[in-house]
Amino acid sequence: MAMPPVAPAASFPGPDALGRNVVVDPGAPAPPGFERARRLLIDDDVLADPAATVAVLRARWLRRRRSVIELAVDNDAARAPESTDTPPYALSRDHAFHREALHFLTWANSYDLRGGTPRWWHGVLAERRTAASRSDTADVLLPDGRHAFVDGGPRGPLPVPLPTVPTTGTAPALVHRESVSLGRLTVQGAALPSEELAPDQLAAVSHGFGPARVIAPAGSGKTRVLTARLRHLLRDRGVEPELVTALAYNTRAAQEMRERTSDLPASIRTLHSLALRICSLDERRQVIDEREVRRILDRLVRTARIPNQDPFQAYLDALAEVRLALRDPAEVEAERGDIDGFAEAFDRYRRLLAEERLLDFDEQIYRAIELLLQRPELRATVQRWGTHLLVDEFQDLTPAFLLLVRLVAGPSLQVFAVGDDDQTIYSYAGATPEHL
Repeated sequence: MAMPPVAPAASFPGPDALGRNVVVDPGAPAPPGFERARRLLIDDDVLADPAATVAVLRARWLRRRRSVIELAVDNDAARAPESTDTPPYALSRDHAFHREALHFLTWANSYDLRGGTPRWWHGVLAERRTAASRSDTADVLLPDGRHAFVDGGPRGPLPVPLPTVPTTGTAPALVHRESVSLGRLTVQGAALPSEELAPDQLAAVSHGFGPARVIAPAGSGKTRVLTARLRHLLRDRGVEPELVTALAYNTRAAQEMRERTSDLPASIRTLHSLALRICSLDERRQVIDEREVRRILDRLVRTARIPNQDPFQAYLDALAEVRLALRDPAEVEAERGDIDGFAEAFDRYRRLLAEERLLDFDEQIYRAIELLLQRPELRATVQRWGTHLLVDEFQDLTPAFLLLVRLVAGPSLQVFAVGDDDQTIYSYAGATPEHL
């Protein structure tokens, strides 16, 4: 059935507090309300190398600065799914799909003025998916009669209050596009945490929006800050639970976080638990222990049997170095003198795991990264889980863990990371306080 025609957005150009952009046709002038806005061109050259434009758009999106975005490429080409078959070990821990981010930042908080008629697609979606109706002064009218704006900026408190609605003399409600995408009309909640916290903890927990890193020494209450932030997002601000994931480094830390938030519908996982869930979207595999890994290696490599020496430990260490530190297998073999044939055995080992539908501990992480790189539709599903990502002990994240977190966080990069820059346990696998 054909969709009804879309009426012009009555809210155009939107309150300054929302910092909305406008997407225009090539050569079109800046519309009223955008005369002083920065103009950004997206053409074939930008599409071929979007990193610099993405950086500008992200900074302006986070600061809610209006922009005129001249779209001089086909929008279908701009939003074409990205993927790569490059092995994870050959990628930087900072690898990102820049065209995916470009499309997100172009449209997340922008009116569509192509063709001359302003449209606010988040409001249109709210009318189609929820009980909201059209407003003559804001984006939508909520079922309780309040006028509301559907925000496309970073989710969090606005820098200044919204102006009152002229016809009612009251402040409009604010609903976020994240809620609308789930078919809901969640009105933005409190800006400050309801939990009692020390001043420095309060400053961290009440962080407005966008990526944040909290650096604190041992014993300063890092876990308290992380769980308080989780509570603040879910209970005070009303962020939907299915959009929030908290990550702990190990099962003990995850259990402690669950105990502190037992009254919340919180998703708290270890990195390996998250990775295994990602892998299960592709197929079910059996998780094997180190003893079984040794049995498989015994089929693949020839080792010297020396009394009182473990013949496979060097290969186990090399497997970890490739899959957690993201190092080339050939380089690892060349640097060590005790893993002859490792580079060839690495690929054979992973093929055997795939054929027998097995996962060892580190393969959970490596395979999850591989799937996120190769499968855009799977990546989109996972990125919904990590729309708001909280990460504990960030200084202990290896390059592979960092890449996993970055891919899960998606183009919005709403990551709240807590760590101690003076304490790194997993440096053998490439973890370093520099990540903070």
